Amino acid sequence: MEAAAVANGKAEGGGAANGMSGASRGAESRGAGPEDQRENLEVPNQLADTWVAPDGAFTKRILRPGAGLDKPTLGALCQVFLEAPPGAPLGYPTDRWAQLELGEGDAAWDGLVDACLETMVPGEWAELWAPGGAVLGLHLASFAPAPEPWQLDPAEKWVLALRHKERGSERYRAGEVGAAARRYARALQLAIAAGPAPPDPEHTRLRADLHANLAACQLRLAQPAHAARNCTKALALRPQHAKARYRRGLARAAMNDLEGAAEDFRGLLAAEPGNTAARRELDRVGQRARERDARLARAMSKLFS
Repeated sequence: MEAAAVANGKAEGGGAANGMSGASRGAESRGAGPEDQRENLEVPNQLADTWVAPDGAFTKRILRPGAGLDKPTLGALCQVFLEAPPGAPLGYPTDRWAQLELGEGDAAWDGLVDACLETMVPGEWAELWAPGGAVLGLHLASFAPAPEPWQLDPAEKWVLALRHKERGSERYRAGEVGAAARRYARALQLAIAAGPAPPDPEHTRLRADLHANLAACQLRLAQPAHAARNCTKALALRPQHAKARYRRGLARAAMNDLEGAAEDFRGLLAAEPGNTAARRELDRVGQRARERDARLARAMSKLFS
């Protein structure tokens, strides 16, 4: 379905994305080309507006507003000038005009750039304040919009979902957990949009695996509540999903829901008596529960002594 592979998570020049060539999508580009915007890289003499992302992940300071109402979404081909300090964890090209496909970057800060671009209109120039106080310069000249989900048939959505799942697994094995989580989340969006109702067994299995994989990332990102919810969704699709039950046990234990964690580990051991990891975690949860109960008993005895 893809006209060309996107190297290193970004498209350069006339690269393709989501089955539309850069040339064909450029015909409906929003905004002016980068050549028309070069002079706009001079520092504007105006007060800047500041905007904080709802999740607090970054702050955007608008140096020069753009024009229009259209904003890029995942899959859009964006003409961008990205300025970054040396050593910034970015996969997108910096300090030059480049065409990138929104959502294709896998480096630590690429997701911040994506999220910021989704709030911008053509011609806008902004500063992105990243974690730790680093400041990135981001100028969106124009973009070619991605196809809307309704424009893709179910088969195309499943192909894209599988591609993002594979990329997510590559990133996870490389230790890039945040990038993997973004890939799995994108794959889930596509899989949910593509799946027939009720979904067939193959699609059900894929969606369950994606929820479980996203939960694995969220556990490593210290997000146990999100991990537990994704595991519950995976188990609703496939009650026998061993990894989802194990990870939900870990998530519940991290939230001090020791009884819930023990229930998950016991359920897994009932299905897989030889699962040593589940046995080890059940023993740990049991020890924590005994210690908690002992502390409570001592506190109660002091209260009534």
